[in-house]
Formats: sequence, structure tokens, C-alpha cells
Amino acid sequence: MTRVGEASVVIAAGEIDLMVTARLAALLAEELRRQPPALICDMSAVEFCAARALTILIDTTADAAVKRVPFAVAGRSHALLRPIAALDLAQVLPVHRSVDEAVSWLALSAERNQAGRPR
Repeated sequence: MTRVGEASVVIAAGEIDLMVTARLAALLAEELRRQPPALICDMSAVEFCAARALTILIDTTADAAVKRVPFAVAGRSHALLRPIAALDLAQVLPVHRSVDEAVSWLALSAERNQAGRPR
């Protein structure tokens, strides 16, 4: 785990298979419990991504929304994008090119949410 600006970043690398998905879920849940200003899962160094990992990312998206913690996924590796495309999850799980792009998207999202709130 690291920080980029106001965002907490959980970094996943290598093969995200059934042997490590429980750890990924635990790391993301632990960070959400801390209620960071924003949370990013950096999957840019992922070489294999099991379907269970995608379920964890989708669950984290929902949990983050409930806790009002903006959440984003970063990384455009073939190993990540292929199962997202195969399962038609692009609308549910948007993936940004990099952590910096995710941070920018989260900042824009926060600005839109602030602008839409009643005063």
C-alpha cells in the first residue's frame, strides 16, 4: 500500500489467482475501513487475473460507494483487460491507464459530486 496525493493505492502484481485473491480482498477491505479520501487498486503489473479477482474489484466498488470512498482501478495490461472484456464488465469496472489517470478521474468525480450537492 502506498499513497499518491490524497489517494491510498493498493498495488497488485504478478499472478492474481485463487492463491492470492483472499489477500487482495483483505487489503482492499482493510484500506476501506480506514476511510481514505480515495482508494485506487493498481493492477498495472498483473500478469494473470482470475475471475475471482474481478469479483473482488466489483465488490470493492460497491463497498466503496456505500462508504462514500471514491474507488478506481488502474492498469491496462492484457491480463486485466481481457477477462473484463470477455465478461462484458467494462461498464461496471472502468479501468484507467495509470494511477495518475485514476487520481485525475477521482478528482473530477469529486468536483462533480460537490457541484451537485445542495447548499
